[in-house]
Amino acid sequence: MASIQLLDERTAVTRSSQSSSEAVAQATGWLMRPGRETADAAALLDGFSACLLGLGLPLARATTHAPTLHPSFRWVMRVWHPGASSLALRRRHGIESTPTFHGNTVERVVETRTPFRCRLDGDGPLPFPVLGELRTEGLTDYLIVPLRAARGRMGAASWATARPGGFTPIEIDTLLALVEPFSLLFEIKALDDMLGAVLSAYVGRDPARQILAGTVRRGDVRLMRAAMMLTDLRGFGELSDRQSSDRVVAALNRMFDAIVPAVEAEGGEVLKYIGDGLLAVFDADRDEAEARSAALRSAEAALDALATLRDGDRAAFEVGVALHVGEVAYGNIGGGDRVDFTAIGRDLNVLARVERLCKTYDTPLIATDTFIDGLAHALEPLGTVALRGFSERHALFGCRRTAPVGAPAA
Repeated sequence: MASIQLLDERTAVTRSSQSSSEAVAQATGWLMRPGRETADAAALLDGFSACLLGLGLPLARATTHAPTLHPSFRWVMRVWHPGASSLALRRRHGIESTPTFHGNTVERVVETRTPFRCRLDGDGPLPFPVLGELRTEGLTDYLIVPLRAARGRMGAASWATARPGGFTPIEIDTLLALVEPFSLLFEIKALDDMLGAVLSAYVGRDPARQILAGTVRRGDVRLMRAAMMLTDLRGFGELSDRQSSDRVVAALNRMFDAIVPAVEAEGGEVLKYIGDGLLAVFDADRDEAEARSAALRSAEAALDALATLRDGDRAAFEVGVALHVGEVAYGNIGGGDRVDFTAIGRDLNVLARVERLCKTYDTPLIATDTFIDGLAHALEPLGTVALRGFSERHALFGCRRTAPVGAPAA
């Protein structure tokens, strides 16, 4: 069996004060000054690892592991190697019940809250599969420690070397002595990352940046020109009537799983979920033609994905998609202490009116003349209509034309 050593960082601090106090002081100084200025947890890991390497520690690999509140991901693991920026690996919810997590070194230190070290040189059996993978990579020694945080949250950090003979006792003492100061700063950076991830998940990437930059007062509004896409699920009332609430939510999530990746793949952003539909925007401030092209590609890819999706005994998800280009105003709207980051504007009203015509024209996709102008496309002209509440008329284009003559205004 490989050599496993359970460690106590408090004992190591006493020893290190005699044997490695200078390295501990320099690394702690880096954490308290340059480390505090790092942008996020990834930059902290990169900078701290480079600092330790500069102090003579023979690091070949370093990692951090932190829980998150993201709706899609449970843990974020970052892996650093010398000469490269750290790589983030996001672990989805449910990983706690898989062999990937159970019996892993991270689970071990999170559960026991005790660091441990394992020598990887030699050919003896190893207690965790990941250690066998590290041995195959040529690593000889491995140390993993818990990172304590507020409210009982626990993360972890690890260091490994490829040097023959592994870490020296002084190097192990140095690393253990630095766990607490590193843990304090890592918690701050991880919380910042967590806040940004949560805001991005619930209000969108750009609104999240606006909020974190201080756009938090009620009435703070940003104007942007955008190609806009609005979707709506046909027959949602029927679906709600014949299915339980949890099945309806599951069906909506399957539908959005087909639409959202198509939006994000073209650089768009889901600005708002609206019941059984969504509003996505493609920033047109820099290149409007490209934004409109991206929105059209996104809409077509989403409809292709939806065409292969089934909802129980339904033939397929029937979704109407509208495309338009114009001004969007979004920001903080609400009352009292409760506000929402929402979008408003005349062109959004046009978009909503156009989407309602998808059913009238029996087409899954309609684009306005202002959206389609100058773009290469295969859409057919559907006719020119007056939209309810607007004086101007819009020529509309869609996938196919089956509408009755003299279609009513939306």
